[in-house]
Amino acid sequence: MSILRQSLALQIMPIDDNPEGNRYQGILETLGDRHLTVRVDDDYLNAAASEAVKVEFTMANFRFRFDSQVEAERNGKLIRIVKPTKLFKSVIRKGQRLKLDSVIGYNVWTEPGRYEATLTDLSPVGLRMVTDRQLAKNTLISVNVYLPGKSLRFICQGLVRWCTRETSEERRYTCGVLFTTLSNEATKRVERFVAEELQKNPGVEPL
Repeated sequence: MSILRQSLALQIMPIDDNPEGNRYQGILETLGDRHLTVRVDDDYLNAAASEAVKVEFTMANFRFRFDSQVEAERNGKLIRIVKPTKLFKSVIRKGQRLKLDSVIGYNVWTEPGRYEATLTDLSPVGLRMVTDRQLAKNTLISVNVYLPGKSLRFICQGLVRWCTRETSEERRYTCGVLFTTLSNEATKRVERFVAEELQKNPGVEPL
């Protein structure tokens, strides 16, 4: 399938023994005639093994999904997934956006080091943050969201959709991030949190 390409960010959701709907990040390394070779992180390697998986990826404003199987044999952090014969396509839904002003941590998926950013708004599908580092479009990052005094905390991977320099400060950049590995259960928690906070302080905007 021509839409699949090397270095594409893939999210893998095991079907077996995964009631919370956890997703794990991967990078497509090679595309063969029958299999995809995918580089995964330690979180996936430490999760319960599941042959049956759902695989997702995003392009533009669309989310693509296919059902597949993972072969039991692994080569370090490389796994093989059966190449799909059919893709399902859906529009990435917009969500209510909650304005915030809180410090969060993040790191680039393929690099060492931790950075800080200011979280300026949050929705069930992503966030906006201001940081002193310019992040290229489609950069994979891991975000650690903790709001002091609030009942919400989560860590997940995200894909940078856009990044622009602030006009007022030279080394400040505003980035839009789409969540990629937020579990089904965590997504519901974020939805509830945003809805409850917006009821206290009305002002809904689309993401």
